Amino acid sequence: MKTEEQVAFLRGKIVAIAEAILNQEVGVVVGSRILSGLGQELYGEHNENFIPFVAVMSETDHLPVDWERRNWSVEALERKDNEIAKYEASAKDDVFAACKKLIQKFDM
Repeated sequence: MKTEEQVAFLRGKIVAIAEAILNQEVGVVVGSRILSGLGQELYGEHNENFIPFVAVMSETDHLPVDWERRNWSVEALERKDNEIAKYEASAKDDVFAACKKLIQKFDM
């Protein structure tokens, strides 16, 4: 069981990441991975508010977007970066809508 302080901290992180996605400071894929993890940490299981982010994470788990990029060649990264850009463009509206819902729900 999480304390009120832990829950408040997680809620704040969720809002901050959702806002960063909306402000395009964090990419759709990276931000969705983070939000999926925070949702899991907060609820301990999948919660309907985080389903869009879990879906993005599942659909893009083969794409290097964070620390794993260090292990890829420049040529491979160029190909994957194109794939990431296309995916993010197609998922942007849904992810932005889900981020707005999270902010409404968790911003105090």
